[in-house]
Amino acid sequence: MGKRDKGMGTAMRKLMLLALTLITPQLSFAEPSERLPLPKELQGELPWFALIARDENGTYNDVINKDKLKEIAKRSGSKKIVLSFFATWCIPCREGLKLMSEKTNELKKKGIFVVLVNVGEDDYGKAGKWAEQYAKKEWLLSFDKFANLPEKFGLSKQGANMPFPRTLVLDSNLRPLMLVGQEGDDFPQILY
Repeated sequence: MGKRDKGMGTAMRKLMLLALTLITPQLSFAEPSERLPLPKELQGELPWFALIARDENGTYNDVINKDKLKEIAKRSGSKKIVLSFFATWCIPCREGLKLMSEKTNELKKKGIFVVLVNVGEDDYGKAGKWAEQYAKKEWLLSFDKFANLPEKFGLSKQGANMPFPRTLVLDSNLRPLMLVGQEGDDFPQILY
């Protein structure tokens, strides 16, 4: 291999590194969390929804809807409900869940109930193992298998993929309070 070929290989490696740097999401938590405006679908009452969740037998036959989520919030004495939308391939989602996991006691003290919402994946076992690795077991793990919720909530356009991460904060009556995009150095405290 000649000098020119080695120089070309080095230049290509540098170019590839630069390209990866530009396209890889920045996972730096040096700035505040991205607070997004609530879409019109979330202004006022939360739209109807149904999520699949694990039942007491360990099978995914339970349905979580608005009424059931209100009941869970009331029973747990929660002041706020956090819907944390995720996909197992989403690195920023994983990092955000790790941050929330580190602050679990504070979340509980502030009366925050966390619901993990897996969007568009139908391998419940894989997503469940992923959630066990990065989240807390006491959080409610649910599935939006057909990815209907993002569109219904105005988080994505019809037929488009949902942008991740997204965290929706609701009051105990399920009224939307805040929508967070990319987590920052104030996460999860921004949820309080």
